[in-house]
Amino acid sequence: GSLRKLLYLNPLYILLTIITSIILMLPILVLAQDKIWLFMIFYALGMLILGIANKIKIDYRQNGFTPIDLLIIKEATSMSGALNKRAMAILFVKFFLAFAGLMILAFSLKGQNVIVNFNFYFVLALGILLLIFYIVAGTSFNFRLNVYKTGVLIFFLSYFRDPVKLDKRKVKTMAKTVPENIKDELDPRKKPDIIIIQNESFSDPTILGLDNFNQDPLPYFHRLKNEVYSFNMSTRAFGGGTVNTEFEIITGLSTVFFPRDTTVFSRYIKRPLPSIASILKKQGYSSVLIHPYESWYYNRVKTYHNLGFDKFISNKGFKNHKNRYVSDEAVSKKILESLDKGYKLVFAVTMQNHTPYDQVTANHDIRYLGQLKNKETKEHFNNYLSGLKATDDSLKELITVLKARKKNTILLFYGDHLPIINQDPDFYSNISWTKSKLASKEYYHDLSISPGFIWTNYDSTTQNTQANIDSTMVIYDLLKESKLEYPEYLSGLHKLFIEEKISSFHRDFLFKEEKLFTWDTFEYQEFYKKVRKINSDVFSDNLYKHWSHLNNDYKWDQEAP
Repeated sequence: GSLRKLLYLNPLYILLTIITSIILMLPILVLAQDKIWLFMIFYALGMLILGIANKIKIDYRQNGFTPIDLLIIKEATSMSGALNKRAMAILFVKFFLAFAGLMILAFSLKGQNVIVNFNFYFVLALGILLLIFYIVAGTSFNFRLNVYKTGVLIFFLSYFRDPVKLDKRKVKTMAKTVPENIKDELDPRKKPDIIIIQNESFSDPTILGLDNFNQDPLPYFHRLKNEVYSFNMSTRAFGGGTVNTEFEIITGLSTVFFPRDTTVFSRYIKRPLPSIASILKKQGYSSVLIHPYESWYYNRVKTYHNLGFDKFISNKGFKNHKNRYVSDEAVSKKILESLDKGYKLVFAVTMQNHTPYDQVTANHDIRYLGQLKNKETKEHFNNYLSGLKATDDSLKELITVLKARKKNTILLFYGDHLPIINQDPDFYSNISWTKSKLASKEYYHDLSISPGFIWTNYDSTTQNTQANIDSTMVIYDLLKESKLEYPEYLSGLHKLFIEEKISSFHRDFLFKEEKLFTWDTFEYQEFYKKVRKINSDVFSDNLYKHWSHLNNDYKWDQEAP
């Protein structure tokens, strides 16, 4: 918008940005002397690079660039092909024009000499100013910030006051071990096979109205969800963050208590942790995780080992796939192969519908009939719809085979996050996917919802319904359907969510009885403390150690990096 609008809406953060910029430049004034023009060039370059990184992050994740993003440069580089080339070209033209202008200003300072009386009182004053800012920014605003409100600089620096919120302690007492009623019944042949499919960027676009499409992109899914237990699941991810949804499903634990945008997989799982794989291992299950992409991504090889899986199949396990990413159909075949080899838990994380959507990846003429200002965005959306139809077809084929199996089988299927279409941050607002105000808490909630269901090839005991649930609750529902045992922390979390009627729990808000409560309300604070206590117990050294597993015969399809 206009500068006038920006000043009107956010005068405090404009002031904080100016103060912060001055604080950052003071050392330059002290050190530069007659070389101030050279130092200002580097300063300007750094700020422009930060601005570009922030713009790309907003386009993809509706959130700002943070220092934690610097730790996943390798992952970001491998996905750089997903960037919209036209948008990036325009962005870099703006960058070079801005940098050229700043270079001219910097060279105009050449020959100027800045004299600073560098003494003890100056250093003390600067230190006090920095300390005051650190305390005020950390205490007054509690870093419940979004980049739209603060601007990139304050948002970036705010990360440094965003530690892990879990209690660090050692627990002396042991939790209840395998319950008595299953100690004599660990024969895996008596228990159902379990398949979990986390489908990349799966969503249900017909929430916009079926009449906005020339045909239903998900006819089988829509029929199925009316016959089984289905749900709309609130995640902590949008446009990316696949592993955060994966972590919450696998463990039942929340990413709320970790620094924003961090990948819990690569940074915090350094030892065995309870998961769906380790819990079922205690009951005779062998497990395989399938993810048809690079195995080094997010430290997956080591992480899946710590989570108790027996085998990890990456893209090296798939040959001769034609498209940019391995298809859902190929993943379904690999799932069936794994069942035939005797694995009783198969967890698959797909890649077919990963951004970008600049190519037609399936022979389906699905079209959105509504209006979109950007023609290229509409084309990408139509390509995404064709990919969804291919997913629907492969899902139908898989379930057809599973229906014919004599072995009892459970399938959990869900999407990890909504997609980002054509690197267009305004897409969901323009298409009226959400009617909430941009960057409001309701807006982030609406963009966090992914659909899913639990299906069985036998008579299910789970009531057919369409529930609104938090992603951390899904593992409990799955284990209840399977009639298998689980750690008491899962039942404790489930009881909390059900009794308090919480359907969505985020870093700075929750939905209780479909009413939003912000982080500073009594309702949020009390629920936060209870959930944090349980999460801290699981991450403690001993309390749930029994439910963890580290397989010494763990295998993956290539050498660990």
